[in-house]
Amino acid sequence: MKWTTAISVVLLTALHTYSVSASTVDTYNLILKNDLSTSSDIEGKIFIGGDINMSGRSLDVGSKLATDPKVDAVTVVGDISANDVKAENGHNIVYGGNIGSTNLINNGSGGTSTQQDQAALQSEFDALYDKVIAQSQYYQSLAANSTFDTSDFNQKKFVSGASATDELSVYNISSSDILSGGFDFSSTPTIPVVINVAGTGSLNISSKAQGNFTKELASMVLWNFYEATELTFSGDGWNGSILAPYADISGSTGSIDGGVAALSYSGSVEIHNKLFAYTPPEPAQEVPEPPMITLLLIAFGLLMARKRLQKA
Repeated sequence: MKWTTAISVVLLTALHTYSVSASTVDTYNLILKNDLSTSSDIEGKIFIGGDINMSGRSLDVGSKLATDPKVDAVTVVGDISANDVKAENGHNIVYGGNIGSTNLINNGSGGTSTQQDQAALQSEFDALYDKVIAQSQYYQSLAANSTFDTSDFNQKKFVSGASATDELSVYNISSSDILSGGFDFSSTPTIPVVINVAGTGSLNISSKAQGNFTKELASMVLWNFYEATELTFSGDGWNGSILAPYADISGSTGSIDGGVAALSYSGSVEIHNKLFAYTPPEPAQEVPEPPMITLLLIAFGLLMARKRLQKA
């Protein structure tokens, strides 16, 4: 009986709970696994897993963030190559690689520019990007409760079917439905919107938001390009945050209004700090420890039980 009790206690100890924070495009204006190359401003926080490649150009970050010297507006794991990188409103610049002749500017009181351990920054970024992938998979797994009417090519309609108890309006659409033409909401959304876009490969999107689908609603919209490997936005801009964990993104006209998470970004459009105003629920899960640890714990439990029996 004592042996059984000891083993049971050890096995229960070998289980633990974990919860993964879902903060991605609801916190960062830009998250890139690889490199950033742009000629335009980014209004919110950025975390770049690769390099900033902007030789001969300047980057302005954080103009729409409230003044706070504890906020790292710019975090770069790799190297920075630019004329200058400026963090607005007293925010910080953190980097792990080389900056060469790049001028780092903290515009406002309290901000600093600091080189930190590159391996530690890489570990921090990897954890963040794991959340990007997990969040994309979570949204893609949701059942659609709304429909996309494509009968009018020039004015396709997102038609909400969400009930009064739903937290999200969820659409599952094909990339071919939004490559060109125009789209609109049938009515102004009252709850956050998730648009899961199926479609692999390179997608050149020139379609235009119309009517109710305005920039003012960008923080209520998330586009989840969960399969695409390349996205080119060539229309009048893009309204809503973008999750594209396996895609390189480029943009050449208008602006991107929302947070962006992708492999890389290269473009000439501003990225506006209109972050997705929703964080998905993430219940804790029971997960077994790695097998070797479990075996060691069991062995320890058996040893302690044996000692107790010898003393009895």
